[in-house]
Amino acid sequence: MKRLLSVLIILCVFGLTSVAFVQSAPTSKGGSPIVQGILMEIDGPFYVIMDSTGKEQRVHVDKSTLIIGKVQPGSQVKAEVTKDGHASAVKNVGS
Repeated sequence: MKRLLSVLIILCVFGLTSVAFVQSAPTSKGGSPIVQGILMEIDGPFYVIMDSTGKEQRVHVDKSTLIIGKVQPGSQVKAEVTKDGHASAVKNVGS
């Protein structure tokens, strides 16, 4: 009986350690979703990006957005976007 109890305690300790590890793991680099595709147009403070499925994504860009490389309509871009649709960074990833 003592042995069974010891085994159960050890399993519980390892199980709780695993749960704590998973909860503290980062979700992605920077924790923001990525929008990648072709920059179709610049519409005022919004970049319209067509993703690989053909869906257009509008992301908000302002002075705080980090622009990496030459970003213009027709460019292949990758944008790191916050939950509210603001681009924290836009990078030209085309060749």
